[in-house]
Amino acid sequence: MATLEKIRSKSVLLFVIIIVALLAFILGDFLTSGRTYFGSGTTVAEAAGAKVDYNDYQARLSQLSEQFQAQGRQFDNDRMSQSVIQDLLVEKLLEQEYERLGITVTDAELTEAMTGAVPHMMAQRFIGALSQQIGLSAPNGAAVYDAMNNPAKYGLTPEIGEQIKTAWAATEADVVKTMKDEKFNRLVAGLFTANKLDAKAVYDDGAVTSNIVYASKPLSAASDVDVTDQDVLAQWQQDKESYRLNEETRGVEYILVSIEPSQADRLAGQKEVEDALLALNSQPGTDGVSANTRFIVNRVDAPASQIGDRSLRAFADSAAVGSAVILSHTGDNYTLAKLIDKKQNIDSIQVSYIMAQEAAMLDSVLVKVQGGSSMASLSDGQTIQGVDSAWTALGGGFPENLAARLTEANIGEAFIYVDSIQGQQAAGIYRVERRHAPVPFYDIAVMDYTIDPSNETIAQLSTDLNTFLAANSSADEFSKNAAESGYTAVPAMVSASTPLVGNVSDSRGAVKWAMDARKGQVSPSFQDNKQTYLMAVAVTDIYDGDYLPHTAQAINGTLRQQALAKKRGEALVAKYAGKAQNVAGYAKAMESKVDTVAVVFSQAMVPGIGFNESAIQGAVASAEKGKLTGPVAGNNAAIVFQVIDTKSEGRPYNFDEYAARFNQTMGLNHFMPLQLLLGKEKVKNHSLNFVQSAVQQ
Repeated sequence: MATLEKIRSKSVLLFVIIIVALLAFILGDFLTSGRTYFGSGTTVAEAAGAKVDYNDYQARLSQLSEQFQAQGRQFDNDRMSQSVIQDLLVEKLLEQEYERLGITVTDAELTEAMTGAVPHMMAQRFIGALSQQIGLSAPNGAAVYDAMNNPAKYGLTPEIGEQIKTAWAATEADVVKTMKDEKFNRLVAGLFTANKLDAKAVYDDGAVTSNIVYASKPLSAASDVDVTDQDVLAQWQQDKESYRLNEETRGVEYILVSIEPSQADRLAGQKEVEDALLALNSQPGTDGVSANTRFIVNRVDAPASQIGDRSLRAFADSAAVGSAVILSHTGDNYTLAKLIDKKQNIDSIQVSYIMAQEAAMLDSVLVKVQGGSSMASLSDGQTIQGVDSAWTALGGGFPENLAARLTEANIGEAFIYVDSIQGQQAAGIYRVERRHAPVPFYDIAVMDYTIDPSNETIAQLSTDLNTFLAANSSADEFSKNAAESGYTAVPAMVSASTPLVGNVSDSRGAVKWAMDARKGQVSPSFQDNKQTYLMAVAVTDIYDGDYLPHTAQAINGTLRQQALAKKRGEALVAKYAGKAQNVAGYAKAMESKVDTVAVVFSQAMVPGIGFNESAIQGAVASAEKGKLTGPVAGNNAAIVFQVIDTKSEGRPYNFDEYAARFNQTMGLNHFMPLQLLLGKEKVKNHSLNFVQSAVQQ
């Protein structure tokens, strides 16, 4: 009783402890899984009132992944996930804009787009495919709609009718979205339209070539010019809109350690290959490597003509049966080959054949073939397919049993062959019309071997990096002492929407860590899932203002170079202005030579001067023919020039043509939709809340 009374007296305290413990457990689970009751919840990103939901994001990402797989393309989840978020955010922002502007698609418009005589382009493939499926000779949206609601009328099951309804609804949604986009584009198309000056400028940029005579002085000649922090700031202020931040950004430095085999690993791998070679030459078949899973064995039995690799073909032609060699050795990769057998076989035949869905159908068909009917004439287009006199290769092209029958069969003899291939019955009638003479066939085993870093090597690399991190626990120490320890600290910028740190694969987890860390903090070591690298990250700066500051490591060096080029150009212009009356005189003053060059405003470089010379190209385009112009400062040199003549390359000026070109390159489509829709609003990207922690050592 006394014990029970003590428990009752402490019941409030126990209740509080239990609740706190439960909350800690729940919150801990949510935080580690990327979800939170009080944070962004299922919102992946938001801006200007628009929100991207996790379910929509995941569905779109899965759809995109399936498309890539269907096309045989590699899908980069880290990069594509951010592209998907941006696309969805643009769609949400556009929907807000459409609602504000009163842009809608009426029921009548949608009905016409889906069931009209000419369906909307977004619906045409869908309508066409289903029209064909229900037996129509031409696309008919109205008939498809009817089949969806009355499947039995078209010989369809209720289940197929429901499937059509689901696909119809999805297609309608795509059509509505596209039609709204079209209406919006028509509405704003006139906001970015070329005037006469714009069109003429496009024409001059690409069609007009100015031939000039010039003298130049490289900017590097002004070596006594230096830049101050104020010069850098002035350069930044000039171009600061280029450095606008749409979201919080962090400056980081990272160390990347490639996990590669050590010298000891390579020596051990070399010995393993040499031992395998001895075993292959002394044991039958591929027994010499059968117990070693590090050798990837591929075996081929094919005629010489089908061996595409020249070195492998040369080995097969010259080697003795049973011999093995190291066919190639590149870096840490070895390829071994062994000639297991060499024989004479028929490599190709001319064969007539019939394929049928069921073997039971073949007896009656065989009677017709033996009676003189051609294989092709017996085709019915559905259950029976016949082909007459087709040349085909035997090597690897047929099941082994069928290839043997075709090799042994008498010329003109028709026979039935039935087999099961990958769980499906294969039934057919075959007749050999002709055979090529036997050719050499090679039974070859090709074995690939890669030297991988040992566990000891990986452990040592990890220990070394962790030792460095323990001794350099601040960003300043991390950056200062990296080189001394044999590492390279690489600067980078990251934000919540950055797919990877410095484009290093599988580093999204490191981005997550950086965005959660404090300025000056150094990460533990991270390892990618494929065990190809170790990484550590230090947060050097946090930028949460409207612009990336000029002091940011990522841009400060570029700004300084731009400011230096500008000051050197100004110095050379001041030094040589008025020093001569003609180009030859300036060449003498500049200690250079007189040269000629053809200048087109739109070209990426001016030959003999350099890249990105827009100031010089602009001066040439606007200069009066024959008039001495300059000195003009560019990005690489200061020049003085005269325009000798101009040519239009035989292309006459047409306003409509060049206005259209302007609209294509400088019109609405030229601008980033997200930037236009956001204005000065910032994006809140919560996608890192859904990222699992990176693999850590």
